[in-house]
Amino acid sequence: MTVRFRTYHAEPDFLRIRDFLSETYQAFGKPLNWRIERWNWARYHPLVFNGDVDSNIRLWEGAVGVWENDAREIVGVANVEAPWYGEAYFHRRPGYDFLLGDMLDYAQATMFDRESRELSVFAYDYDEPLQKLLRERGYIQETEHPQYDSEFAIDGLPEVVLPDGYVVRSMADAGSSIPLRCKVQGLGFNHPDPADWTTEAAYRQVQTAPDYREALDLYVEGPDGEYVSCCIVWYDARNRMGIFEPVCTHPGFRRMGFGRAVMMVGIRRVAALGAATAQVGSGQPFYQAIGFERNYVSYRWRKRLEEAEAQEGLAFSTQRMV
Repeated sequence: MTVRFRTYHAEPDFLRIRDFLSETYQAFGKPLNWRIERWNWARYHPLVFNGDVDSNIRLWEGAVGVWENDAREIVGVANVEAPWYGEAYFHRRPGYDFLLGDMLDYAQATMFDRESRELSVFAYDYDEPLQKLLRERGYIQETEHPQYDSEFAIDGLPEVVLPDGYVVRSMADAGSSIPLRCKVQGLGFNHPDPADWTTEAAYRQVQTAPDYREALDLYVEGPDGEYVSCCIVWYDARNRMGIFEPVCTHPGFRRMGFGRAVMMVGIRRVAALGAATAQVGSGQPFYQAIGFERNYVSYRWRKRLEEAEAQEGLAFSTQRMV
């Protein structure tokens, strides 16, 4: 069998990689690869559509590497998350751990930070093949800021409680407002001027993500018509799970139950679609307080590359016989 590397082509690779991630999410027993919401959110994140949009998209797409077997089945992917260099994420099918070294070579030739010559790779704490490789290559694990996955087991429909005059709606509802949706998201992520993030133009691009659904883009509307909390839920039918990304609440309305309410409505909606669990890529106490449990953790492994390693376009293996 031959495994070949090639560069990413947006059509049709975005959806092919999305399907690969969905197919492999539970293939190892515990997840080693991204869920589909993170793949969508990385490419269609509002940051991609700020500044030089064409340059941001070229950078993000240009960093994705794809490995295929003889049957042209995707067996490995390496990518950045945000439209800048310095971090790398690896995904593979079971039985293809041997590609990790090639993926790391590719990341070191493509994804390193051009100023600091640093590269960070993220690995789950049970991913022994990847951790072993990183140790051998001189990467140091940083334990100060773990990245958690948390899960809500859907066993019955959670109760939704809101003060009088407040209601949960979706962007599919008549009268929903993109300016108000952008405003609550900007304020919810502590931007003093919500027009800085998220802009209306950027949010319209978010809505073009292949797995975005208006009916799962939820917000809490107050009696004055302002939005006070919001979230997007992404549904993976193959794995019967809904995934929250992002979630936020206006600073003036926190600790009042609005974040819980909008998420509980989201859980009820994906449960109606067939979801057995809800997931969120965070271990914040808020999520634990409303019924999520931390189940997996990953860590950053960082290295400052030697000058000979940190060279853009450095050769790496494009074909492997196994």
